[in-house]
Amino acid sequence: MKYVLKNQKTAADAYVILDTKRNPQRVYGVVNGDRYEFECDLPRAYFATKLLIEGFGSAIIFADNLEKGYPPSEEPLDFLREGTKSHVNRVEKFAARMQETWGFTPKQAMERIARCHALLDTARDEDVEPALAEACHAGEELVLFDADNTIAKRGRRDSFTFGCCMKGFTDGGDEFKNHFKHLFHNATIPFHWGIWEPYRGETHYELMDEMLDWLAENQIPVRGHALVWFSCWWEHENWQKDLSFAEIKQLLTERAELIFKKHPNVFECIDFNEPLMTNPFNFTFDEYFEIVKAVYDVLKMYSPKTRVMINLTDEWQLNYGIDVNHIPSQVAWRRRYKLPDFVENDYCATVPMFIDRCIAEGMKIDLIGLQFNVQPYDLFGSYELLHWWHDRYGLPVHITETSTPSAMGKAKIRYGLRPAPASEMIWHHPWTESVQAEWYRRFGRLFYATDFVEVFNVWSLSDAPTQWADYLEGHINEKFKLNAWAYDGILDYDNRPKEVYHAIEQMKEDWQL
Repeated sequence: MKYVLKNQKTAADAYVILDTKRNPQRVYGVVNGDRYEFECDLPRAYFATKLLIEGFGSAIIFADNLEKGYPPSEEPLDFLREGTKSHVNRVEKFAARMQETWGFTPKQAMERIARCHALLDTARDEDVEPALAEACHAGEELVLFDADNTIAKRGRRDSFTFGCCMKGFTDGGDEFKNHFKHLFHNATIPFHWGIWEPYRGETHYELMDEMLDWLAENQIPVRGHALVWFSCWWEHENWQKDLSFAEIKQLLTERAELIFKKHPNVFECIDFNEPLMTNPFNFTFDEYFEIVKAVYDVLKMYSPKTRVMINLTDEWQLNYGIDVNHIPSQVAWRRRYKLPDFVENDYCATVPMFIDRCIAEGMKIDLIGLQFNVQPYDLFGSYELLHWWHDRYGLPVHITETSTPSAMGKAKIRYGLRPAPASEMIWHHPWTESVQAEWYRRFGRLFYATDFVEVFNVWSLSDAPTQWADYLEGHINEKFKLNAWAYDGILDYDNRPKEVYHAIEQMKEDWQL
């Protein structure tokens, strides 16, 4: 069966085909002149892509035919128009729930919905994008309306906190520690294998001991990040790149024993990071799962109270349905960063497929981690995303790696091409300190109002290079001293608080955290 879309401009340079539960299919679309074609056996389908919408900013948009799905057809679908109709339909349904819940809805949002319909009714192509912008703004306004009313009615809750990554602790001194404990009551220690073990047989876990001692002294819970993760940067370019599957499995289980035998039940939770989303060793699904299960068993043997998180980026899983090695923008990006092509088994399973396998084979998964570090994130789409994950598994959610920038362009201090500048996937306006702070304020309200979201985690405390002791000097992984994304810290290059720092202070005060 064939599905055909008009080949319109998108920010992703591709469309994804999904089933009517928004599960992406590993069916790659093919450009055929002005047509974008899928051969797929789905009886009805949704479509999705990233758009940069004039008058709004960036968003992931779904065309769902008023949530009924589209049947196969040779007639090209106008994604922009259909995506706008689909989006405003879901916003209207959300508005109806708000009317039922609160007894009224904000006038401005309802006026935007009316303007969206009026623009669509003109049947002019040039009116579709402005209509979509109105629908997106209306959705965001309704989400904030619901969040604010929920917070006011419910009052404060203890099951929410702000957190931050500990990278920078080792050489950050009192400045790092004082800022950290002033704002945060949840910490993340990166476990990246290629950082703690820069050369085979040389380990530096004594630095982890220092972090854990300080966190215990200050009664700050801690997550261990990326207990199993294979990165194109840290492992593929390190001594681990020449290891066999059997060696990697053995060394990672020994590493888990080293950490958790010494620190039983010290970590409140750990995460298995981005399963099969980065896979430079080209492990099969079975091989990857075998490594994770072996490490999981060691964790539960020595640290049974530690909760297990599956942490992921690309939260809608769209890359599963995109042939990234044949999309010019993706190829250019990987060439620019001197990364290898995606291998056959990258994205060979979605994260839900991976979690389902974990559960089926007896692993207890306790948490979902959503990173929120590669834009776009709009408030209405994020509301839907949070509930898509929670409704599926009934698990608490942590926002794990927020990297929202305060400026566009290249960073002042760089190591090769790291940190990467902010992309054009902006939120309403090009990034500034004020836009960054407002993003945190609005998304903080959504997360705090959502009872199953436990942690809102900042990934970079400072824009300044975050030192990781001197043993990495001259090492291939020395670039880990720098952030992944430029200007995403809440302190500037002189470690002075940005506007976002004070925004977090204010939210903590308002909510008595």
